Amino acid sequence: MRIDINEKYCITSDEYQYILNTKSVSNGKKIKGQKELKAVAYCSDLNHCLKELVKRQIRESDCTSLRDVAKRIEEIRSEINRTVNF
Repeated sequence: MRIDINEKYCITSDEYQYILNTKSVSNGKKIKGQKELKAVAYCSDLNHCLKELVKRQIRESDCTSLRDVAKRIEEIRSEINRTVNF
């Protein structure tokens, strides 16, 4: 399974876990310009993986108040909903 959430994150899975990944472009170690995934969290269920995604995006944001955090959480939820067509 692979679910692209946005330009920076995607969720993959194997038979044991869900994996939150960041997307990047190779800088030349293998093939320059090749798209790569870097695992940033291993989760036992999809709900945990989505919570980890929200936490990471909040930490990366420039929010300065709880109101900003709440607004950003709603933006992230909307982004996820658009991705999975709920």
